[in-house]
Amino acid sequence: MDRRIIKHPLYTIVLLSFIFFVVVPVIYTIGTALFFDVSFNDNLQSLDKHTFFLLSKSIVIASVIAIFSTLLGTTLGFLLYKTNIKFHRSFKIILLIPLLISPYILAVAWKDCFFIFFNNTNLIPSYLGVILVLTTIFTPLSMLIIGNALSNINAQLEESGFMIINPSKIILRITLPLIKPALITSFVLVFIFSISEFSVPAFFDVKIFTTEIFTQFSAFYNHSLAILQSALLIIICVFLLFTERQYIANAPFFSIGSKGNSNKTYNLKGWNSLSLLFIFFWFFISILFPFSILFFQSLKDGTSKFIQAFELLLPTFSSSIALSFAGALIIVFVGFSAAYFSTQQTKTKNKKSFDWLLLLIFAIPSTIFGISLIKYYNHPVLDFIYSSYAIIIIGYVGKFSFISAKLIGNAIKQIPNSLCEAAQVQGIVPFKRLLKILIPLIIPTLFITFVISFIFCFGELGTSIMLYPPGTELMPIKVFTIMANAPQSLTSSMTLIVFSITLLMIISFYFIMKPFIKNYSYTND
Repeated sequence: MDRRIIKHPLYTIVLLSFIFFVVVPVIYTIGTALFFDVSFNDNLQSLDKHTFFLLSKSIVIASVIAIFSTLLGTTLGFLLYKTNIKFHRSFKIILLIPLLISPYILAVAWKDCFFIFFNNTNLIPSYLGVILVLTTIFTPLSMLIIGNALSNINAQLEESGFMIINPSKIILRITLPLIKPALITSFVLVFIFSISEFSVPAFFDVKIFTTEIFTQFSAFYNHSLAILQSALLIIICVFLLFTERQYIANAPFFSIGSKGNSNKTYNLKGWNSLSLLFIFFWFFISILFPFSILFFQSLKDGTSKFIQAFELLLPTFSSSIALSFAGALIIVFVGFSAAYFSTQQTKTKNKKSFDWLLLLIFAIPSTIFGISLIKYYNHPVLDFIYSSYAIIIIGYVGKFSFISAKLIGNAIKQIPNSLCEAAQVQGIVPFKRLLKILIPLIIPTLFITFVISFIFCFGELGTSIMLYPPGTELMPIKVFTIMANAPQSLTSSMTLIVFSITLLMIISFYFIMKPFIKNYSYTND
């Protein structure tokens, strides 16, 4: 790639737009609450022992989830990325399913398990339910982060170790120290995701800090206290990001393909059957069992509840799909702009400025980000945004552009510099190099980025439930609001429909883009 410093007006426009529409609302909301709110002192005194107890409880739960997810992700990452175990290519894709669906779907599925077998959903402790569901969801993220790190280890380092020590010591003394950044990245990101999660604790009726913030804002209308509480959570997330910023900013998670580095694989010998059994067990626990139970619960009394659920959700199909489609397109554009121009800039102080803004907004809990957008856009001059679908799309772009930038940035880094250097020598202008060389080479990544962004937007609840204008019907919000008082079979049917539509959209996108992927794919497994 051409590594010269590039100052392009398009980059400036995208960066300034992101700052104005996404970053400024967060700064404005927190700033006004801390420095201009006359009730600040009263609210500060409201931060009593109960508040810090809820915060401590949230930290403990998030830490447990992060530890379990990282341990399981390390095991799965090693087996699928560093061994030649059977079906490893298929499992790399299949085991990602929990990460790509709304958390409340798995929460409903596991609650159904106890309802069917024991006819009592109270037998599953609420805290255990939250830990179980979120560990299941975030373990694939840890697997991706750690698996990619394992794949990029220089094979010569491990091969040299085989000459003097046994494989188990190589893993402990060479492999694990080399992937320490990935382990830290996995723990920090899963911790931030977990402490920010709203839908699963709310579904299991677990009172933690995010549900308390939502209650203060939506039920008691104490906006300033909710914002002040939010500031505590933001400080924790930003502190973790700042202390581990070097690892997280360069983390190769969500990579598509590899750089072609040689990868040392391990022969499991007598452990092969046991390892394969572990992978099948995790597949059964995280995917097959809960969704089979969900399907059974939905249809055990016939199709009446399923039909009722379909009729309830039918009005939300068009708006949910259209908003997710529009949001995904903008997210891909923002992510590409940030990734492309970031890789072009070298030796500049603002080299990572856009990356850090994306990461910062990404770390802010969804409910808090939603509150910020409401407080900022709820003014007469910005009412055209506040009262329209635009505010929801802004929420999508703010929450998921970081993932888009990471995906596309990792793909761009894999393209040899010689391709663009040769085109530059031939006198081809940068714009044509972009259209004729770069974009065709990363079309598979752009497509996958779009699909992932669409899925995240389609199932997003924390921000959307704060933002959706009156009269708006979105699928995850309607499911979440109805499930509180609906029969278990109706709730199961609704979540099964959402899951089915998600899979249907993924399959549709795949067949639409399959010719392009086949023609332009350049990566290897």
